[in-house]
Amino acid sequence: MRGPSAWIRYLPRSRRQWFLIAVLGILVAAVIALFLPPGAVTTRQATSGPTLPPPTSQTAAAPGPEVPGPAVAAATAPANAAVSPGEPQTLDFRAYAQATAEALYTWDSRTSTYTQVYAHVRSWWVVLADGSNPLTVYTHEFEGTGINAAAFAQLTAYKAYRTAKAIQSSCDGQLAQVRDHPAPWKGLHVCTVTLDVTDRSTTDPHATAYSVPVSVMVNCPPAATAPSNRCVLVGFNTTASRIVY
Repeated sequence: MRGPSAWIRYLPRSRRQWFLIAVLGILVAAVIALFLPPGAVTTRQATSGPTLPPPTSQTAAAPGPEVPGPAVAAATAPANAAVSPGEPQTLDFRAYAQATAEALYTWDSRTSTYTQVYAHVRSWWVVLADGSNPLTVYTHEFEGTGINAAAFAQLTAYKAYRTAKAIQSSCDGQLAQVRDHPAPWKGLHVCTVTLDVTDRSTTDPHATAYSVPVSVMVNCPPAATAPSNRCVLVGFNTTASRIVY
């Protein structure tokens, strides 16, 4: 079969032949157009230019410094899910952060199983659409409070219980790390809450009291990743190396 250069050598030279070839080309083009599927021309035109991203509710911002803690990125707003048991329904991010910190350090082995204690705050946690704050992060940081399934089994034998009370909180611009690395969108807040914690046991009259910091990430309107009517939990840090000051 001849290639393109071979066909060029055999082109006719007379004007009549050129005219016949031109007419023939027009007829061939017309026949091809009749057999093209509907929308074929439109599809070609649409794909010949740059591909545009699908419409979104918010234009993505240029990458900037991450907020300390689980990395988060703007995404589509979640549905206004029902409030979980014990979860505060509020637009006050500071109050939400304090309630979260207290809940993480409050439990009673006399009335609850480890599964119930573990699942309590987990039910508040909203996984972002980009998956940047998976529940594996929750598990790691929850165990940073000092309990896991094995430890709780021993605590149950001693009928142990723990109480916690927020005594101080610093949020957003009050935290040097957040001032240096601001939140990537409006509505995302970071609070570090200091708790007074007391461990007790019905089998031991002595109580152990201490203070502990917890950093909590709260997402509130007008964030595109927050419900429209309340704040939600998107992360917390109990590991000492990850606390935000």
